Amino acid sequence: MPARKPPAPAVPIAAAAVDLTIPPQLVQHLRERRLLLFAGAGLSAQAGLPTWRSLVQDVVDATIAEAMQGEESRRELEGMIAAGKWLQIADHCKLKLGPGEYARLLGDRLSDFGKPVPEAHRLAVRLPFAAWVTTNYDKLLERAYAEERGGLPKTLTSLDTEALGRLLFDGAPFVLKAHGDLDKPDSLVFTSRDYRDLIHGNAAFSAAFSAILLTHSVLFVGYSLADPDFNLLLDRQLLTFRGFAPERYALMSGIGKVEEEYLWRVCQIRVIPYPEGRHEAVPAFFQRLADRLEPADVAPAVRVARAATVAVAPPALRAARAAGGTRAARVPVAAAAPAVLALDWREGAVQAILSDGGKLIATAAGPREAWATPAAASRSLESASARDGSLAECSGALTQTLGAVTVKALAKVLKGQGSRLLRLELTREVERLPWELLALGAQTLAELAAVFRAPVGVSENARGLPAVGSPLRALVVADTKSAQPALALPGAAAEGRAVADEIRGSGVGEVRFLLGPEATHDALARAFDEFDPDVFHFAGHAWFDEHEAYLELADRHLTATMMRPWLTRHSPAFMFLNSHYTAFIPAGVEGQGAAHAQAISAGLRGRPGFADLAMRSGVGAFLGTYSGAIDDNGARDFAVAVFRALLQGATAAGALQAARSLAAGHASATALLYCLYGEGALRLVDGGEAA
Repeated sequence: MPARKPPAPAVPIAAAAVDLTIPPQLVQHLRERRLLLFAGAGLSAQAGLPTWRSLVQDVVDATIAEAMQGEESRRELEGMIAAGKWLQIADHCKLKLGPGEYARLLGDRLSDFGKPVPEAHRLAVRLPFAAWVTTNYDKLLERAYAEERGGLPKTLTSLDTEALGRLLFDGAPFVLKAHGDLDKPDSLVFTSRDYRDLIHGNAAFSAAFSAILLTHSVLFVGYSLADPDFNLLLDRQLLTFRGFAPERYALMSGIGKVEEEYLWRVCQIRVIPYPEGRHEAVPAFFQRLADRLEPADVAPAVRVARAATVAVAPPALRAARAAGGTRAARVPVAAAAPAVLALDWREGAVQAILSDGGKLIATAAGPREAWATPAAASRSLESASARDGSLAECSGALTQTLGAVTVKALAKVLKGQGSRLLRLELTREVERLPWELLALGAQTLAELAAVFRAPVGVSENARGLPAVGSPLRALVVADTKSAQPALALPGAAAEGRAVADEIRGSGVGEVRFLLGPEATHDALARAFDEFDPDVFHFAGHAWFDEHEAYLELADRHLTATMMRPWLTRHSPAFMFLNSHYTAFIPAGVEGQGAAHAQAISAGLRGRPGFADLAMRSGVGAFLGTYSGAIDDNGARDFAVAVFRALLQGATAAGALQAARSLAAGHASATALLYCLYGEGALRLVDGGEAA
């Protein structure tokens, strides 16, 4: 399989090279993707960010100014700085400033907004590290990843333990901000109390962190023995290991023989020294590592316009990358923000908050009524529903449940804005109701807006944002049971061919097409590992066993659990599973027949399909159904319309809305029975101002 882009030439290092010895075993671990990079404050200092000492000095100065402490306090704090009592100083300053002002001060001092990404970070993210772990709070690694590789990496803090365990098990690369992220003040670890809470108060994170150290070799860069971060990491090493430990290396500046021997004797860390002040050695070291690898092992540099990837608040950066397709800068950062409708269920009623452009429009509670009312109405989605038939019952029940105040405010926000992006932020209690069918006058919410759902139960930073390749790669799987006449789906086969033809005919992509008996488990596994698809489209049979959702392949069931490692390691930008109940089973749906009733009985909370899997695995945008009434031919026409719009530059949410409009004249309501999760503004190709 040809590479998506030719390997980039080696990046020249401007400064004179420093003679460095690279241990062969380190290169071997890197080649095998068993090496972690631990990045300290010294690496971020290359972007002009403060070291530990200068940061603490800034915090002390601010504390003196804000808290109006006297000269005696200043002298005492200065003495503590000279003694290296960084964490105790941080405790005192946080107490005097208050948590909010303290977090704001750290954000001001450590923000990398507007600073160029150092070459060391660019080279580091192109190397095949198993993960990039940093005790820094800035976003230089994420920015380097976005500019060099496209997309956004899966980025976790100590608050994302569930995601961390999953990524470790599935072997997917990630960025771990071990001591917090500036965007999450609750995750910041800076004082002695913070460190105690992290080590002793977060058992899940401590276990996951120990697992990282036990299963990977480590390269420390940007640390010194004076850094409290490094000393705490060394303490963790000593606590974790009682005998065997994977190889550990440290690229360090100006270290003496005594310190070098200490690190080897006590921590089994092999030091790779370079002269003090010669920090050009760091990018030179990374470049030499790249030179020792095969070209295919080093991610090709993807240079994009710097203006589109400067450090901004994550939602704005995500919107810009999603709307731009992520391998090239396609739209300005200031992409229009969606309106947001947040729903929860408390005290027997829906609680709604509607905002637009960050401005609160309405907050209201719906009428108190039994949860079973809207849940029971969703049973109408089990069978084919004409627009003026049983589907109207479900739409009306949802409108009544939401309440007149919210419905009126929502209609006002959407009036005259036919392609407006609307983001639904739902809790688990209300997620498995088909809110897209909410009646607003004569139309549904899905027809009036380009509506999409935010991921539920996973942070967007932990999900990351997949890149879209050039050329686009699409994996299409269709009519997997065609060899069994009773289970064949001619419409699904036609859908697969038509979608493949649309992508090939667009001139922007290539397709791997698995039809009928070709669509085996092993063939699909190879396709994900070798082809690394940007798009995954399935048209065939899907259902649920007593435990979870599955797709029917030619030779076996493919359960959500079986798919997870593929999706985590090779997260598609766009995934469309066109079959029954692939998003979720709505609350209240009970299946037809005794066997199905037991298998998919949803109770009052519904059951997950593949949407939850896709969001937790990092899929950019997922399109699926919440109905068992998907008509074979109607589903085919709908899928072709979705991809046609996407390939003309529409956003994922805009393509979904456009496909619904094309199907509006059909007697079948199939086109209304889909929902989109994830990045509604994601585009597969350049789109300009396309909807």
